Amino acid sequence: MLLFLCVPIFLTAQVPERIILNLTAKPATSIAVTWRMNAPLNNARIQYAVSTPWKQFEKEVSPRNAKMEKADLGNGAVAFHYSAIITGLKPSTRYVYRVGCDSAWSEWNQFSTSSDKAEPFSFVFFGDPQNDITEHCSRVFRQAFQTAGGAAFWLFCGDMTSEPDDNQIGELFTAAGFVLRTTPSVMIPGNHDMGYKTEYGKIVLNKNGKKIRTKNVSPLWNLHYTLPENGIPGYEEVSYTFDYQGVRFIMLNSNDRLQEQAVWMENLLAANPNTWTVVTFHHPLYSNAQERDERETRTAFQHIFDTYHVDMVLTGHDHSYARSHKINNGKVVSDQEQGTVYILSVSGPKQYVVSSEYKELMAKVAGNVQLFQVISVAGNTLDYKSFTAAGTLFDEFSLSK
Repeated sequence: MLLFLCVPIFLTAQVPERIILNLTAKPATSIAVTWRMNAPLNNARIQYAVSTPWKQFEKEVSPRNAKMEKADLGNGAVAFHYSAIITGLKPSTRYVYRVGCDSAWSEWNQFSTSSDKAEPFSFVFFGDPQNDITEHCSRVFRQAFQTAGGAAFWLFCGDMTSEPDDNQIGELFTAAGFVLRTTPSVMIPGNHDMGYKTEYGKIVLNKNGKKIRTKNVSPLWNLHYTLPENGIPGYEEVSYTFDYQGVRFIMLNSNDRLQEQAVWMENLLAANPNTWTVVTFHHPLYSNAQERDERETRTAFQHIFDTYHVDMVLTGHDHSYARSHKINNGKVVSDQEQGTVYILSVSGPKQYVVSSEYKELMAKVAGNVQLFQVISVAGNTLDYKSFTAAGTLFDEFSLSK
């Protein structure tokens, strides 16, 4: 019998918090778990087992040791983040797990692995939460769970918070609650998820007294999320790909290095065995806010989407809603032709004035509405539904192959 000792380097109250499941590059056989505590612990770990109707699973629990990372929160405050990837799981199987050590355990939670072949599933897509997350995004997340509680995972296209700030990230975990512990999620960074330039441990200000953004994601991103590392070198956990039951998902960091990611993406699309392809990044090809036009993403990516018939592109950034017709080479095509549908959405309360620049390409545009999208795939059919924070159906369409 193995005996694990949980010894804090210093004594303090501690409860596992900010527990989150993230998909891996192999969602049929593995899953990533991340959490944090107030103390550095020896042998912090995950316990997991195949779910059972009663608590008999406790007799079959397996341990997985966690990696610890220290977070400097400023003003002398620190936190300790733990993460581990559970591998060797069975496809299409429900598991229970908990995190911690000795008496400092979380509750038991559950998750399901994906199938290892193409089967029907749905996922939920959110545009930028970003602002007033506890106050105004909580109901969006909770309505999404009520509407699509059986979703395989949640997908975010960046700007998880307004600032890469520990308190704001805490709001995100409060707003989404237990869902992050039971429904895996994937996310890519937006411009507000980027870090700040520092010197000698202090944030550098420009001549106007404003913080200077860098091209690198905030350290808090990698501490809170454990995401795939199969993208371009140096962009691990911020640009990556995974296949899920007949769909290839490509997640891009549209803040920088677009041309490198374009080459990487093209290689993924050229050897894609899946029926469907969904690409996600933050900055839209067709801006929907006044005085914006993201030419960089359009120049870098659009010809690739057209060449390889990417089905859907999910973006945010413009704090409004826009859903295009099928587009190929910058022009609307019929439902029977090859083309890409571009989606821009927002889940948070911050809203921008809608632009009319690309109205001829759009099937629907709107402002001043908080939304979530439920996207379902079954064989040769993809169904898309957008819902308001009040739970009413806002937009819908289907694609067929």
